[in-house]
Amino acid sequence: MAASQETSSLGERYEIARTVDFVCSRGYTRVALQFPDHLLGEAASVAQAVETACQSKVDSLQQAGQPTPAEAPRFFVLADTTFGSCCVDEVAAAHMNAQCIIHYGPACLSP
Repeated sequence: MAASQETSSLGERYEIARTVDFVCSRGYTRVALQFPDHLLGEAASVAQAVETACQSKVDSLQQAGQPTPAEAPRFFVLADTTFGSCCVDEVAAAHMNAQCIIHYGPACLSP
């Protein structure tokens, strides 16, 4: 598969544009991306795609003279969850000082 097709496919599967809009519209600068075990193989590619897209959005806002965050968002991957892959790992995100968590895959949303 060509690199552009792979990126497009990732963009659709992981809703990269929606993620970028969510993160940038709220001004988050530290974002945890959580993946269940079966999706970890694509985690680095997704993180890179989201970070690149956010940087592009920040750059275009700056060129248009619009307000931007003090720094471009940074993303990091959470894996190896304490409980099940469906559980949002708020503790690991807190240890990384994350301002939000983007959880990919099924989520049980148990407290």
